[in-house]
Amino acid sequence: MVRCGSCGSDLRPIARFCDVCGRPVTPQAATGEHKQVTVLFADVVGSMKLAATLDAERLQEVMNELFNRAAAVVQRYQGTVDKFTGDGLMALFGAPVALEDHAVRACIAALEIQSVTKELAAEVLRRDGVTLDIRVGLNSGDVVVGEIGSGPGRYTAVGHPVGMAQRMEAAAPVGGVLCALSTADLVAAAAQLGPVLQVAVKGTDEPVPVRALLAIESDRMVLGRNEGQILGRDAELSCLEYTLDAGPGCFVAVVGGPGVGKSRLINEFTSIAAGRGADVVVARCEAHTATVAFSALSRLLRAMFDVDRLPEAEARAHTVAQYAGMLTEDSADARILFDAMRIGAAKAPPLQVSVDGRRRRLAEMMTQAVRERPRRTVFILEDAHWIDEPTDGVLAEFATNLAATESILVATYRPEFHGALSANADQIVPLQPLSESSSVRVIGQLLGDHPSVVGLAKRIASAAAGNPFFIEEIVRDLAGRGVLSGSRGRYRLLDDVDEISVPGTVQAVLAARIDRLPGDAKAMLNAAAVIGSQFDLESLRVLKEIQSDQLAELVSAELIDQTEFTPRQRFCFRHPLVRAVAYESQLTSTRVDAHGRLAAAIEARDPSTVEENAALIASHLEAAGRLAAAYQWHMRAADWLRSRDLAAARTQWARARYIADQLPDDHDGVIAMRIAPRTLLVSTTFFVGDADDSDERYRELRDLATRSGDMTSLAIATAGRIWSYSVNDFRVPEAAALASEIDGIIDRIQCDAQTRSIILIAVAYARFATCDFDGALRVIETIQALPHDQLIVENSVADSLKGVIEICMGDHEHGTLSLRKGTDEARLLPPVNSAAALAYWVALLAAVGTYATDELVDEMREVWQRAESFGDIFGVIAAQWAYATALLRSENQSRDEAIDVLERVRASIAKHKVWRLALTTVVPDLALDAARRGRRDEAIAELRESVAVQMAGGSRVFAGCTCEALVDLLVDRGTADDLVEANRIVEQWRPRRTGPPALNLWWLKSRAILARAHGDSEHHAELATRYLELCRLVDARGRLAEARRMVDEMTPARETR
Repeated sequence: MVRCGSCGSDLRPIARFCDVCGRPVTPQAATGEHKQVTVLFADVVGSMKLAATLDAERLQEVMNELFNRAAAVVQRYQGTVDKFTGDGLMALFGAPVALEDHAVRACIAALEIQSVTKELAAEVLRRDGVTLDIRVGLNSGDVVVGEIGSGPGRYTAVGHPVGMAQRMEAAAPVGGVLCALSTADLVAAAAQLGPVLQVAVKGTDEPVPVRALLAIESDRMVLGRNEGQILGRDAELSCLEYTLDAGPGCFVAVVGGPGVGKSRLINEFTSIAAGRGADVVVARCEAHTATVAFSALSRLLRAMFDVDRLPEAEARAHTVAQYAGMLTEDSADARILFDAMRIGAAKAPPLQVSVDGRRRRLAEMMTQAVRERPRRTVFILEDAHWIDEPTDGVLAEFATNLAATESILVATYRPEFHGALSANADQIVPLQPLSESSSVRVIGQLLGDHPSVVGLAKRIASAAAGNPFFIEEIVRDLAGRGVLSGSRGRYRLLDDVDEISVPGTVQAVLAARIDRLPGDAKAMLNAAAVIGSQFDLESLRVLKEIQSDQLAELVSAELIDQTEFTPRQRFCFRHPLVRAVAYESQLTSTRVDAHGRLAAAIEARDPSTVEENAALIASHLEAAGRLAAAYQWHMRAADWLRSRDLAAARTQWARARYIADQLPDDHDGVIAMRIAPRTLLVSTTFFVGDADDSDERYRELRDLATRSGDMTSLAIATAGRIWSYSVNDFRVPEAAALASEIDGIIDRIQCDAQTRSIILIAVAYARFATCDFDGALRVIETIQALPHDQLIVENSVADSLKGVIEICMGDHEHGTLSLRKGTDEARLLPPVNSAAALAYWVALLAAVGTYATDELVDEMREVWQRAESFGDIFGVIAAQWAYATALLRSENQSRDEAIDVLERVRASIAKHKVWRLALTTVVPDLALDAARRGRRDEAIAELRESVAVQMAGGSRVFAGCTCEALVDLLVDRGTADDLVEANRIVEQWRPRRTGPPALNLWWLKSRAILARAHGDSEHHAELATRYLELCRLVDARGRLAEARRMVDEMTPARETR
């Protein structure tokens, strides 16, 4: 049977118009699509017994009458009889035309089928003396509907919900209706249901929860949606207005669930703000660009500087002009800004600035631009729950700067959003569902005051449960179906509305609207949905031949809005859920084809931006099911991002890892594909801090590489773990064990000189951290002997490490030369590498006391500035650590500044979980300062904890810094228990003493002051003298003054005796 393409009703064979809706015959296309439906199965109980009792002719008469009555009920509620099954029937609610309340309609139909069956059963019992009963089962869910087979009348549904509905029928009580929970949940607000029961059904191992349907409350049914003005938000709007009038800048978050009215409130507020002379800048976040770095920020900045309609060159000039001479077009800051706005010069060389650096500079430039604007600015960011992480970071920092301005940032997001921005709100405006009275007022504004609509508002308000989105769509649907006539605010009721109920899901509501579109317009909407929540004509043409009247129809139907008219036409979906419904309704095969064509088009459109768009191409290819190609593009995107934003690059590697794991085991090269992203993720964890599953991820990689014989990848990843264990955590013994493992496989590794250097420098550091200086120097010599075509960071680290070792072993002259060479090399590296390579050694030498810090302060300040400009947090922490450590020990010290920076270092380490090694000097320095400020007991407690951690798994190179500080404070406090504890610390170090004399300086000093504390002047004099001699021997310039003072202090005592 052919069905009407508008209402889904069966058509007569030669019909030109539908007998039900009166529209011209436009049959539904035979192609399949996804639908949210409720499936109904009804079956006669004891049909074999009935057949044995009645003759064939009477049996046929009874069955025909039963099924005719049942089919009439199905059609009354706009369901479709899918098929008769001999002694039962199957019906669909929500296909071929979507019904927003498909579950409610199916439930009403099921109860009425039972009612008409009972009427017929009474007749059969009276006439034939036999009972007639049926069971009915219901289940809701996503199915694929379309023509199955080759003949006419083959429209049907396939999918798990169909089979489960049949199982519900089989388990239903005689004369009853049984619902799967999927249906029961949808109708819970409008139905009387029995308790949840667990029933065994065929084909499942576990019992299935079900509920019996008892009744439907007809006054709570719903049909449709429309749009109304804002009402019932006086308190929330007043709060925003107060913020606008208060003066100081701030960040306000408007938080509420989908459809509750966030956008409507913001629209009203922006009108008020504009009316009071403020510049209003609006941007939206999109779900499909949530992983594309700075995508949301780009929209916000382009709107802020009003450059959307300008060519790129003019846009750059227009942007710079708004800084009143404080920004030049060729400056690094301007290029960072242009890159974020997507208006950078095509031939400009790439900037070596990390994402952290970009975040910081962008936040500062936004703040500066706001200060230069002649009028107050109100920034609006909608749907921040779909914000990309880099934008989140920028705006979170920007939000903290607003207090120094008069501008306001207002962001809307859902309650489940917990990004950085959500933590910085100065004020939160929560949106709850409207009260009943407010809902009635909203509906009254939509409907008008015609006598025919009196009383309808309360019924709609009850059905919508305070959700403005539902209210709007109910009224729109009533008007669209011809129940209401007129226009907004001037409607008349043309037909009775017997039942109104809230749709089971917003998806069903929107699907009902979409299905009422002409076929071509619906296809256009579906194509746009594949592109994203915003789309332009160029992208749309890739998927669909465009006819302007179809787009106009979609705009008129208020499913999409046109956001730009010139120089290019751009559109957006009116609501993200409209896009979601249109997208998810399409068959996977349809979406796969569309995503594939979009990926190809993006790649071919502009070759100069292919690398920048690699992540977007990868996402389309992944959605297209072309996993192998998507893998390559994710890896390519990561390669482009690595020097710009390591966190974003790691996101791409993680996605590549996921894809590789989905490929079959016999896919060509799949093991290598699984190893590559894992190797890069493990080896770069050092720079971002370990996650809870870092060790498990390493074990996965280790197992894969070992089984495949890929020793190079294993060694690279292991080198990364060595650094993580040594620098980001106190797990030096484990790092040393891994270094020994690399020793065992290094000869089997086939790789270039740079890769071998990456592996070996980690081994060298592990040797150094365990005070095996000779072993470390041997590895360094191997690295230096490798043929390097260009400078790499490992060269600088190797030379610097060699210098540190030589200084610690007393060869200050050669050590200084090696260290200077490493320093000169580091200056030529990207800022993050430069900072890490330089700062670490400076902090070590300054803390141990083997370097005069005055000559380091200015240099470390410059390193810090470079690290800040690049912005990678790893490099920033390293540079801050070195600068503050050197400054604290310099003759022209600025103690307050040094302590302030060290406090920031400690906070950053705790937050980012990197550079925990720095705590070996940061904690002692802060503890000694706290003791000077009268918090000695607190300082001792902190030092005890730090010593315990370091003794358990820390580096022996650094352990003395904390031990020395603790002994100093214990001796200074001077109780008997304190001196016992100090002695124990010193004695614990005796068997741990290292060969390098510089690392035992603290031990000699601590023994000397302990001897004095115990009153042993001769031993004190001996140890103090030895301490001074050792300081001179190793040229410990940072300790010489203290050592001389200790010796000088004991001279008068000797003369007195």
